[in-house]
Amino acid sequence: MSLLTREQLERSRRFIFQHGRLLERKLFEHFFEDGSRQACLRALGAYQNDDGGFGNGLEPDLLCPDSSAIGAETAMYVLDLLDRQCGGMVDRLLHWIVASQTEAGTIPHPPEGLFDYPFQPWWQNNDDDRVLAIAALMKTWDVEDEQFFQRARSYYLTTELPGADSFYGYPHFVYLQNCAETSEDRSRLATMIERLPVLLKVHADHYPLFGRHWLYAAQRVDREILVEQAQRFVDGLQEDGGLVTPYPDLPWWRPIWTLDGLIQLNRHGFL
Repeated sequence: MSLLTREQLERSRRFIFQHGRLLERKLFEHFFEDGSRQACLRALGAYQNDDGGFGNGLEPDLLCPDSSAIGAETAMYVLDLLDRQCGGMVDRLLHWIVASQTEAGTIPHPPEGLFDYPFQPWWQNNDDDRVLAIAALMKTWDVEDEQFFQRARSYYLTTELPGADSFYGYPHFVYLQNCAETSEDRSRLATMIERLPVLLKVHADHYPLFGRHWLYAAQRVDREILVEQAQRFVDGLQEDGGLVTPYPDLPWWRPIWTLDGLIQLNRHGFL
């Protein structure tokens, strides 16, 4: 079921190559032009620090070179797309994650060098929930580290379920989807699934199921809803090939979100 024309895909390609980073360009080549997976890993590796963590602007709103939890999650998103068969890169990242976790279960934020480099103001706040998304991905990667998961769960038990319209409440969703242990956990997950129509409506301009935040929820909606959301993403592609976003002051996100959505369109059989 193709929702995107060849001409639209070509326009998006030109947009990504004109405005995207090397990482986005190599990922596009890999997923749509038989490009090298290794080239994607080399581009991603430029953001990895000697300590194994990721920084250096991999999260484009946080240009500090220091390793951070959002850097780790973003790297894991890319590695997951590439089936994470990456040997040393993954091993070093997992070592950084486990070594950075506090006894309270979180990963400290902000990084020490935050104020020495450009950043968006929200990154001054704590980022404690990030560990939930990281733990969820680690669980799907079959990582075995009982202490890490116990600490992450201890932190989770101190939190409340995000509101129905909380776009950035996705760490709770993916954590419950992958790490649920009790009937209460499963009940909370069911509540978040029931709330998905509200979230999709309130944050329609974020294309939730076709971005990196709520892509994990795509399996929890009917095919009819997935088709509707896919069409909305396609309709959001502009004449220049880039996706219109709710953040006109942050233009660097357009090629990233455009590529994210194209990859998910392909994944769900809409190309």
